[in-house]
Amino acid sequence: MSDFNIVIVGGGTAGWISAAFLSTQLPLTLGRPVKVTLVEASDIPIVGVGEATIPTLRQTLSACGVDEAEFLRECDATFKHGIEFVQWRKTAAEAPGEAYFHPFGEPITVANHNPARQWSRLGVEERGAFADLFSVQKEMALAGRAPKSLQDRAYDGALPYAYHLDAGCFAEFLKQRFRKRSVEHIIARVVQVNMTEENNIAELLLDDGRTVNGDLFIDCTGFVARLINADNKNSFNSKTDVLFVDRAVTTRVPHRGVADIKGFTRSTAQESGWMWDIALQGRRGVGHVYSSSHVDDETARQTLATYLNADPQSLESRKLDMRIGYHQHQWRGNCVAVGLSSGFLEPLESTGIYLIEMANWALADMIPRFASGANPAARYNEIMSNHYENIVDFLKLHYCISQRRDSAFWRDNTDLKSIPDTLIQKLKTWRDNIPSIYDFDRTTQCFSVTNYQFVLFGMGWPSHVAPDTDKRSEIAAMLAQLAQRRDRLRQFVMRDTVDNKAIFGALGIS
Repeated sequence: MSDFNIVIVGGGTAGWISAAFLSTQLPLTLGRPVKVTLVEASDIPIVGVGEATIPTLRQTLSACGVDEAEFLRECDATFKHGIEFVQWRKTAAEAPGEAYFHPFGEPITVANHNPARQWSRLGVEERGAFADLFSVQKEMALAGRAPKSLQDRAYDGALPYAYHLDAGCFAEFLKQRFRKRSVEHIIARVVQVNMTEENNIAELLLDDGRTVNGDLFIDCTGFVARLINADNKNSFNSKTDVLFVDRAVTTRVPHRGVADIKGFTRSTAQESGWMWDIALQGRRGVGHVYSSSHVDDETARQTLATYLNADPQSLESRKLDMRIGYHQHQWRGNCVAVGLSSGFLEPLESTGIYLIEMANWALADMIPRFASGANPAARYNEIMSNHYENIVDFLKLHYCISQRRDSAFWRDNTDLKSIPDTLIQKLKTWRDNIPSIYDFDRTTQCFSVTNYQFVLFGMGWPSHVAPDTDKRSEIAAMLAQLAQRRDRLRQFVMRDTVDNKAIFGALGIS
């Protein structure tokens, strides 16, 4: 039986995750030999920014056969328990130090019941922070605890977790392992894309004179979308009318080693965007994400310097442009876009790598259909569109229910005209109710009821509810049981985890 030939154009995170995953998983689902070729213009490692992920990456790396300890060592990676959001609800002048935590994992239950409804019937000032009551992950993160012990299996632990990693090191890590095992690596530039009469890709002409043929082509060429939009007829669904941030200025900051690491992303709201701050093993990755319609580049750079208490003139930084939205047709003919060529939504909830993962998991099921003569493109496009729209709504949630009105950026974000109708309808439902699983009708989506509860309640929603005096004793009893459950979980987690220093020490990292 002949090989099924996949050609990936472009390296980086998208290209090498796709190469690693498809070369490992596709032979299992396709039932025939698979040849994967990756073409990229340069073999020079890129300078990576610090990047945050979500827990799905553990499953993806495991499926690729990647050793977790090796991944942690080589990619400057650290553990992530969740995200702390600082000053998103109110400004520092109005509420100094105001913050909430969005942890991974499900809320703690009482008798298999989520008592969020009872909690929400308390007055805003007497509730207590939702994440502090319904999760132990913030406490573990602040204490510098890892989510696992030294005896846990790879990709397993007492708590759900993700990673912070160096994106450049991560791509290089995958490249070095999979081009030796299962991926043909060609260093050349694509100078011409030859198409068939049916608008399929026939072959690629390289700058060294070679031609490359394939059964399916994966476009990982970044925002240029060289293959998926070769004819400039693939419509782009811009989301800049909803998500305003479209640029970032980033830098690296040394820290004192693993003793300094806290296992969470810190996101601090600014007048025209927000600041990310994550700790890798040897440094902090810090970046100011902002709207170019609301602030100029130099002011944004000065804001980054102010956050770091640094001299703007001596601050080494990089500016990144972001195209916010996604292509309408992510699969066209025999070409599929993955990564930035597919689309991009701002990095607020760490969904960049997630969308690469979801594309590849879907392809593992869809390519066998394509190889058998079916046309799964329409279904694949629907799946990926659903992923993007689900993320758009959830990201917008962080902005649109804020009480900040200190700048045009925040006033525009809370303007009803900038909020998707799908999100408006949910917020109307939740004004007097809590999010339910029945508000989310798709199985393939990144953010669902748990995520909405942590963000909504972290932001003080609903702010209008008066205490339910008739059921105060019932609520108090429920919350007492919740506190007992939380205390037992805390004891279990403290027993079955170690601190970050112990984990990294075992890996030879100080």
